Amino acid sequence: MSTPNEGDSHISRTLFRWQRRIPPKLRYVAIVAIYLILWAILDKVSLAFETTPEIQIWYPPSALDFVLVLVFGVRYAPALLLNTFVHQYVVTHRDLDLIALLIFDLVTTIGYAGASALLLLKLQINPRLRQLRDVVCFNLVAVLIAPLFVAWLQVLNFASSGIIPWSKLVMYTLHYWAGDATGIAMLAPFLLISLRKLPWVWSHKEQQPPATEGKLRLPTWREVPELLGEGVALAAGILTGYGAPRGTNLDYTYFAFLPVIWSALRHGFERAATTVLLMNVGVALLVIAKFGSSNLLVLQFGLMAISLMGLLVGAIATDQMHTEKALRDSNKQLTHNAFHDGLTGLANRSLFMEHLERAVEYGKRDRDFQFAVLFVDLDRFKLINDSLGHLLGDKLLIAIVGRLQACVRPTDIIARFGGDEFTILLENLSDVSDTIRVADRIQTELSLPFNLSGQEVFITASIGIALSATGYNQAEDLMRDADIAMYRAKLAGKARYEIFNPSMHDRAVLRLQLETDLRLAIERQEFLIHYQPMVSLSSGKIIGFESLLRWQHPERGLLFPGEFISVAEEAGLMSLIDEWVMRQACHQIQQWQEQIKRFPPLSISVNVCNKHFTQPNLVPQISKILQQTSLDACCLKLEITENVIMENHRSATATLSQLKALGIRLVIDDFGTGYSSLSRLHRFPIDELKIDRSFVSNINANEKNLEITEIIVMLGKKLGLDVTAEGIETKEQLAQLKQMKCAYGQGRFFSQPLSGEAAKALIVANPQW
Repeated sequence: MSTPNEGDSHISRTLFRWQRRIPPKLRYVAIVAIYLILWAILDKVSLAFETTPEIQIWYPPSALDFVLVLVFGVRYAPALLLNTFVHQYVVTHRDLDLIALLIFDLVTTIGYAGASALLLLKLQINPRLRQLRDVVCFNLVAVLIAPLFVAWLQVLNFASSGIIPWSKLVMYTLHYWAGDATGIAMLAPFLLISLRKLPWVWSHKEQQPPATEGKLRLPTWREVPELLGEGVALAAGILTGYGAPRGTNLDYTYFAFLPVIWSALRHGFERAATTVLLMNVGVALLVIAKFGSSNLLVLQFGLMAISLMGLLVGAIATDQMHTEKALRDSNKQLTHNAFHDGLTGLANRSLFMEHLERAVEYGKRDRDFQFAVLFVDLDRFKLINDSLGHLLGDKLLIAIVGRLQACVRPTDIIARFGGDEFTILLENLSDVSDTIRVADRIQTELSLPFNLSGQEVFITASIGIALSATGYNQAEDLMRDADIAMYRAKLAGKARYEIFNPSMHDRAVLRLQLETDLRLAIERQEFLIHYQPMVSLSSGKIIGFESLLRWQHPERGLLFPGEFISVAEEAGLMSLIDEWVMRQACHQIQQWQEQIKRFPPLSISVNVCNKHFTQPNLVPQISKILQQTSLDACCLKLEITENVIMENHRSATATLSQLKALGIRLVIDDFGTGYSSLSRLHRFPIDELKIDRSFVSNINANEKNLEITEIIVMLGKKLGLDVTAEGIETKEQLAQLKQMKCAYGQGRFFSQPLSGEAAKALIVANPQW
């Protein structure tokens, strides 16, 4: 019994052989007849969108001219001489001058057949449009240059014959060019791509039966929601762009770009061609009844621009997809076999040393680039292996690898260096504490029992750490020091880590002191809250504040969160600190509300860390704080990073819903820097998005930042969410955000974070930006 693909190939081979048996002359006549019939049908359809005689919104029959010659060869070019007569005597029955008609026919044939010959013979494109170069050449020659050349000569011909006035020469040229160009762009790529699925059609080019490139199929159930979503987006773009009421200076046509570009980027050239066709048909059906001839040229060129952009972006996306796939396929198996351990699948010694050498060389060029090597040696593994057997010993190694991978980032490199030895390369470290946290996590994970076929096994590890800050010129030297540190850990009692560099060890001691100081900071009331105003960009007035934590350390002075938050999180103190900040901030804003009457009342934003958010008593705790401070819940905003709710999405929905039930407003902080899933995002009861300052502060320096900011603002509007831009520093940034209709903003342009007294004075001053 054959598979579907085998059956499809059998049909293709059968049709190939059948076609090869048809006499060439008969095959030529049959193809020309089919071409003329389809041409007449499309010509009739185009007439339904005719605004003035011989001027349509788009003219897809011209696409068939290119498809005929590109697919079946230049010898079919004479068939193009017949289509004008079909238009004149079969479709329209209009009374045109015969000489003008013949010239028109000759111009069209020479222009489009010549362009096709140029593409095939000189530029040597593949008419299946598989590569980016093929699409670019097709767009330039077939969509832009050839239709302009043909339109210009046609209009000269009609003007000379008195069919159109000389005064409208330029206008008619532009109409004809845009109509033909859009018709070709919307239909020709779609047909050429569709014919890939029918390889026997290309039998005149091959000597052997061609293989089927892909089977025509219905979308799977997993693809249906996405297709429906893209269809709705395309319909919404068309309705907004071409159906919305227009004022004197209003134009929404750019909305049609968004779904086309998204489809092209997401799926590549094939889907882009289909989307372009649907977009053009949808726009024409929507506007033909009411658009009128006064704006026809604007409509034509808008459709031409969207069509070309969609095809080019789709081709670029497909080219990138093909490049990435080719690289992956060519290197994957070879690299894996040569540089990975056969048992665990980890990197082997060779691959690890290659990564380490690269890190060392990079560290020589960039002194700020920090990395570390952890040498992990299992304690008593030989005893376990000898007692339980090598089979269970291998299972234990595989289980240990799983726990090691859970302790590091995906970008970190873990290698099996020997029988029971593992090495880990940690790159892009901000501080030695990052390395220590990894070592602590490894010790904690390995201290838990392993269950191997019903046998419970306990094991520990000694870890040696070598830090790049020590200064290394050779990767081998760094590995030597990590190995020495590991043996020192074993000599000190095993199940521990040792840092080779004594100065780094001193820094670890300082970190421990910092943790001790943190435990006393709340009791000693060393924490402070500064307040940064949040401004309505429409009114320019303060609508609330964000609470920002500071630590007035008795010896080190004023510390910012980046200097102690990671230590507090590791020490399990962040929940206590968050609770203190929330209580103080709620109390302060409630006092300001009583002392300074504002409508609507000022709000206060408080950040909630990951560990605090996942605490089971979070909702009762916040409810109690609101009761104790007498603050209305609607005046409290909780800022949560998108990663927090995405990583805990199962429990996050319940927690957010309970907070929402209290009346609290929920904000996703630093939006755009995490990995939000849009399919999940809209399910959470979120009220507001905060655009990360990294996009806003560089909005003028980087076009991508501007585009991302615009997209987030638009996304917020689509989801019914308020959007706040943080990090506004200049008047120009403020003007751009106002133009985007961003709701709120904060940043140094309005005010630095202020002490409580300074913030109160600012409220009283009631500035307006």
